[in-house]
Amino acid sequence: MDERENSVTLGFDTRTLPVNAPAEWHERGFNAFEFILVFGGVEGLRVTGWDAAAAGTIDMTVRQDLFDVTLGSRESGIAFRASTARLARARGYLASGSI
Repeated sequence: MDERENSVTLGFDTRTLPVNAPAEWHERGFNAFEFILVFGGVEGLRVTGWDAAAAGTIDMTVRQDLFDVTLGSRESGIAFRASTARLARARGYLASGSI
């Protein structure tokens, strides 16, 4: 979270490649995908707690031209609205073990 820019940066990591992953990722045997989203024009930021369960539940919708983002639940998690969202980074890679 960056209060100077009214932004929230979220990083995601999954052991599932996107359906439109580059052919090179499949050729190289990649089995994991990481991406980072930066939300700008953040308002209504609410943090009510954070734990492993909250990290596993993500809801992102667009309402009235704003992104409505909730991680966790309204009772324990992070929620905010944002006017913009951009993909800051995306990469496929070969991961060992499991998440």
